[in-house]
Amino acid sequence: MAAQFEEIRVAQDTWPGLASLTQSVFAGLGTRGFRNPFRLEHSTASCLLLIDGLGWQLLKAHALHAPFLASLMQPDGHFKVGFPATTAASLAAVTSGLGSGAHGIVGCDFALDEHAVFSPLSWTTAALQAGSVPTAVPAAASFIVPQTAWEQAAEQGVQISTVMLGRYATSDFTRAIYKAGAILAAPAYDAYPELVRGALEVDAPAFCFAYFGDLDFAGHLFGPGSPEWCKQLAIADQLAESIARRLPRTAQLRVIADHGMLDLDREVVRDFDTDTALQDGVKAMAGDIRARYLYIHEHQQDRVHERWQNHLGDAYRVLSKAQAIGTGLFGDVMLSQAEARIGDLIVIPTGAGGIIRSVVEKHPSQWRGHHGALTDADQVVPLLRYSH
Repeated sequence: MAAQFEEIRVAQDTWPGLASLTQSVFAGLGTRGFRNPFRLEHSTASCLLLIDGLGWQLLKAHALHAPFLASLMQPDGHFKVGFPATTAASLAAVTSGLGSGAHGIVGCDFALDEHAVFSPLSWTTAALQAGSVPTAVPAAASFIVPQTAWEQAAEQGVQISTVMLGRYATSDFTRAIYKAGAILAAPAYDAYPELVRGALEVDAPAFCFAYFGDLDFAGHLFGPGSPEWCKQLAIADQLAESIARRLPRTAQLRVIADHGMLDLDREVVRDFDTDTALQDGVKAMAGDIRARYLYIHEHQQDRVHERWQNHLGDAYRVLSKAQAIGTGLFGDVMLSQAEARIGDLIVIPTGAGGIIRSVVEKHPSQWRGHHGALTDADQVVPLLRYSH
């Protein structure tokens, strides 16, 4: 684990990767005030297709199911997304150009305040601990406080659009993160290529983001590499090729993912709901199974920290909030709102483990595929490039 944190320090120019990639895309489109750490070439129109859950290792291992995407792979065509490696935080990084410590969506769920745990994808709150009354859901449009990269680029005349299935188009999460440009709702994936083409065929710099989510769903339920997962990979591959073939002549396509995925090693999985050695002193738990936040009763943090690390051993790294922030785990900017949401302790597996909750989180605890941590399987995703 120490080596993984050292890699973050060494890769400061592109960490967190999704936020830095957005900066580079807009720099390539000629907008002012954006860094270009990925050194992307200049273009006037760019499509960014995100295939949810497509890790670099998974694409390499199953390239036969994705011949088009495999044809675009280059030895250096990959990067690390940022922490936590989970959809809500990663999509917010893409739209904001900020790490999770600045955009404030710090996990699949997290403490909104002392009363409520907040799940951004469903935009719902629940009681943080038994007996408390959860806080009302926050206003979506103002949840991300800093001006986003997309908003900054739109102010400079970039025509921004997002292509997604209609079931996502009007959600509160969509309203929270896609705060610039048009939402182009598609009835099905086969409508994507023409929507993307139309969005890029404008007399101005243009950026179109397209989202494919079904690979992640199959990976969670059936496991990455399963027949069901491979079927969705083939569909994603056909979609990417169709978008590429319909691109305007001067446009570029880049294909990325928001995180990778792996099967949990049940030998090193720990169940908080049945392991009494883990429960004492813990007020509440949130976050991904592979990126847990622990909220600790007052004056007990050091004792809980030591007990968890000793009990879990080398298969996990337990960090205090101060350690995690100081290491740059949440990016180089930390807003007070985001800092308050992060657990007092952060628990990250160093291998294929995870902290499940078989009673409170029955269904996620039974899923095959998971992500969120700092291993290459969680973090490293493709950066595939296509142009005519």
